[in-house]
Amino acid sequence: MRIAVSREPGAERDVSPLELFFDLVYVFAIGQLSHHLVAHVDLRTGAETVIMALAVFYAWYMVAWGANWLDPDPLPVRAALVGLMFASLLMSVSIEDAFGDRAWLFVTGYLLLQIGRSVFLIVALRGRPQGEHFVNDLVWELLTGVLWVAGAIADGDARLLLWGLAVAGAYAGGWAQHWLPGRGRRVDLEHTEIASGHLVERFRLFFIIVLGETVLTTGNAFVVEPFEMERLLALTIGFAGTVALWWCYFQRAEGLGARAAETAEDAGAVGLWGTWTLTLIVLGLIAIAVADELAIAHPGDDATLSFTILAFGGPALFLFAQLVFQHATLGRAPASRAVGLGALAILAVAVAPLTLIAGIAASSAVLVAVAITDTVDRRAGTQAVLH
Repeated sequence: MRIAVSREPGAERDVSPLELFFDLVYVFAIGQLSHHLVAHVDLRTGAETVIMALAVFYAWYMVAWGANWLDPDPLPVRAALVGLMFASLLMSVSIEDAFGDRAWLFVTGYLLLQIGRSVFLIVALRGRPQGEHFVNDLVWELLTGVLWVAGAIADGDARLLLWGLAVAGAYAGGWAQHWLPGRGRRVDLEHTEIASGHLVERFRLFFIIVLGETVLTTGNAFVVEPFEMERLLALTIGFAGTVALWWCYFQRAEGLGARAAETAEDAGAVGLWGTWTLTLIVLGLIAIAVADELAIAHPGDDATLSFTILAFGGPALFLFAQLVFQHATLGRAPASRAVGLGALAILAVAVAPLTLIAGIAASSAVLVAVAITDTVDRRAGTQAVLH
């Protein structure tokens, strides 16, 4: 019997309380990713963290996109989201030791989430083009699933390579909109009707989740260390940088993105660009959180190359993502993002010989400057409209 859970394509709706509840698992997941990296700040652990972060975010946004075409109220939808939430939890609790003894638990949670989502959407959207799309998606998930299982069987560098290929395959499938030989694309997501407001709100809330985890990470780092004024200064600088991130996202960029989704002829294209650029933002915020935690724990230590990459690469990813999104959806982007990227590159070299607290002070200063520029530009634009 067909499960009648679909709304008409393009119908707007609010984010449901259950979707908010589902997202809470990812607060824990982002925290686990930060803990995994801060325990060993080196190239290998960085690669492991990037692979798992990309897998976690891919799993989240595929659920968000699928839920966009569903009515959240029927019992089958609620039951499915609860099941996917538990699979997400299994994946999240194994992050810190996924490249060790909990590899199978990570893969089991991930594959239950991905395959279960695809199967449910095939049934729920049967008879619609989106349902046929998720048939293609299921094939991609099964193919990349082979790599995830092979990686769990393997160990060491082989696991890193196989899981890296699995993540690359997942994102390649998303970029190709799950094209398959003989079937092609069953729906063009760039031109399909979506509930743009719902999708924008999901992105906004996920950004808040990741930003909130940054606050929790820096706060916990300060709590577990003996009190020192230098640590208090590092906490203050980290907090200022976090506020600047929020300001840069919501003061101008997020509003422009929301208007682009509302006014664009093809809101699906805006949603896809939002998906890809939010991926970069998530990676950037994890890097920033770890850099702040290191600076709070060891403010007077000399900066290392790994720390410099995190402290300046994180903000750079954040600004670059906003630059790409606004240019792709609006055809233009504020010069402040490009200037900020240049400033980060110069300061990364200039403060590399200095301490950790100097590093986060320099990178946070760039973010604060961009936030101030956004405020000034917005006020100038408002005054121009009034006159």
